[in-house]
Amino acid sequence: MKIEYSKDIAQPPAHLDLKFFEDVIENALRQSTFKIHKIHFSMGSKTGENYCSEIYRVQITYSGNNCEKLKNLSLIIKSMLQTEATDFLIDLDVYIKEKVMYRDILPRLEMLLPDGAKFGARLYFSLKEPIKTLVFEDLCDKGFEVASRESGLDVAHARLVLQKLAQFHATSMVLAKKDPEIMESFHSGLLGRSAIDRENSMLLRYFGGEAEALVDAVSQWQGYEKITQKLKTYVANLRDNLSRCQDPIPNEIKVLNHGDLWVNNMLFKYDKQRTPQDIAFIDLQMSIWSSPGIDLNYFFYTSLRLDVLKHKREELLMAYHSSLCSTLQKLNYLNIPSYQQIKQEVKKRTPYGFFAQFGIYPTISMDKDISADNSLDSFNDEEFAKTRLKQMFSSKRLEEMMKYTLIEFDQMKILD
Repeated sequence: MKIEYSKDIAQPPAHLDLKFFEDVIENALRQSTFKIHKIHFSMGSKTGENYCSEIYRVQITYSGNNCEKLKNLSLIIKSMLQTEATDFLIDLDVYIKEKVMYRDILPRLEMLLPDGAKFGARLYFSLKEPIKTLVFEDLCDKGFEVASRESGLDVAHARLVLQKLAQFHATSMVLAKKDPEIMESFHSGLLGRSAIDRENSMLLRYFGGEAEALVDAVSQWQGYEKITQKLKTYVANLRDNLSRCQDPIPNEIKVLNHGDLWVNNMLFKYDKQRTPQDIAFIDLQMSIWSSPGIDLNYFFYTSLRLDVLKHKREELLMAYHSSLCSTLQKLNYLNIPSYQQIKQEVKKRTPYGFFAQFGIYPTISMDKDISADNSLDSFNDEEFAKTRLKQMFSSKRLEEMMKYTLIEFDQMKILD
């Protein structure tokens, strides 16, 4: 048996040894009689595309049950490295949340869906020490692929996302009715107060840097003088503003949100005409039991093309509501939310959309040739962060998007 590493792996991961893969295969195959012949490693994501983990794609060649025929198993391995820059992930409980999501929640949600539909990959194995690691089936091996984060999603992609998201939200409502305690693990999402309030919070410094870069950029735009002043006040109270936009609101509708719903965290399957036919969600580590307005605003302001955001939002929200209603009806759920109620949830959580726009979208909209060395550790360096933020906020695509959305946010009193 030999382990091979592609050239893009600078440091072979010592914790992913033969014993580790024997445990993985046993869990994946649900049998103990097999022989591993070869293990081949390559990087599962390009540099600058993943900030919190090392992602590997691993191809295992094996034989089993006394069969001479060789078989292949393709895996995605996610190792969450702990550094000074990623300490906030401990506060957010991302490892245990993602493990619970894939091991306990997703299978139960999928059992409620008709026709064997799936929301995401199967979790084969997890490891807590020495490095928190999760091993998934490789959905790319089943025909799924990522869309372009730089160009944003068109109407066909966006409609498919929202129809599937509505099924995800609807089944979570049904599951919570059957088992209310199961959502206890999901009270803290991306903007959990424990991470925001941490002394010298990396999360606050990162989003604070982006908010300040936004002020610098907008101050150069003619006609945006009043908005610039409002942004300065917003940034001066950033900690409270970020916390409030995720805090619970009385009497809101609650669903299990994906929590980090942007282009790279969804995979699409296409037909021969390149029309998207199915979608799977990945990176379920920021999930939160809260208003559907969290996911909807985050998705709208991070992942849509500008023309779609401008002209198709109502149509997309109606597609979401239609799918939500049909799923809940099939599952005999009472008190189905009306379209007006969903619109109200989105409106109440627009501050979360503003956060997603200035805190997440600038990174997403960067050209790949600029973002190649992005990481939380690199942003921990003050000079690197200053230079990179200036590059991010000089993007023409970002400027066009922000010039439209900031007027919208201002009219909705989000900046006041």
